Amino acid sequence: MRKILITGGAGFIGSALASILSKKNKVYVLDLKKQIKKNRNLIKNCKIISGDIANIDTFKKIEKNFDIIYHLAAKTSSAMSEKYPADCFKTNVNGTYNLTQWAQRFKPRSIVFTSSMSVYGKIANNVHENALCKPISNYGKSKLLGEKIIKDLSSKKTKVKILRLFNVYGPNQNFDNLKQGMLSIYLAQIFRKGKLTVTGSLNRYRDFIYIDDVVNGLVKCVNFKNHDTFNIGSGCRLKVKDLISLIFKKLELKSDKNIVVKKTSKSDTWGSYANIDRALQNNWKPKVDIISGLNNTIKNIKE
Repeated sequence: MRKILITGGAGFIGSALASILSKKNKVYVLDLKKQIKKNRNLIKNCKIISGDIANIDTFKKIEKNFDIIYHLAAKTSSAMSEKYPADCFKTNVNGTYNLTQWAQRFKPRSIVFTSSMSVYGKIANNVHENALCKPISNYGKSKLLGEKIIKDLSSKKTKVKILRLFNVYGPNQNFDNLKQGMLSIYLAQIFRKGKLTVTGSLNRYRDFIYIDDVVNGLVKCVNFKNHDTFNIGSGCRLKVKDLISLIFKKLELKSDKNIVVKKTSKSDTWGSYANIDRALQNNWKPKVDIISGLNNTIKNIKE
């Protein structure tokens, strides 16, 4: 039985990963106390470590001899990273550095770091992992710095994999957070108010990837070959206006009377979608299309 640590393991992606891995592995979840309390039922089969990765003393609580470290803990909102840049860099950069100090000492066999499509910048069409990264948000900059810090751990004893996640969505996403996750923000607004406020052009586009496909990528990537960095997305672009149409059609609402469009922020990505050839070559592929994923997500909210 493998011994696995997931930082940020009580969050949206982390708890979904922990739920799958804990069936056949000994899983430790490290996260903030409030996050653990909120999602305790999703990580009930895991050993819990309460702490903040930005505090170096947190790592004194962690045992040694882990087979795999999944480093998911992060501040993930681009909007909040512009408002509170120090908090963003403290967690995403300093926290990642703190983890590497622990990892250099105990040398886990594998480290998987979840980065973001935000590292690519304003426009990234069919973007390949070798593309020049020009992040425009503090969040994107912090994740790119995190990649560089994690890569320094790569050695014969420790294998490093970096997954650049595109727009992840699905059941159990935090629908109270109206600053992160385009699809979850839209659904939360519609369910609460019956109308939608969109920040930025309706012609912007994103690559939406369902949570189950992301978790599958995280599980499989430990054995990915030939590269250390992989895009995890659907490989398709979907315009904001088309996403909204799908949502309103599913909920039987008239979209033309229920949408308010506001000016975007300078840090907002105009459009991006992934080239996923590397991951496809390693026997991973997205299986859940946007219609099925949206249906599952809406069902989860109603329940």
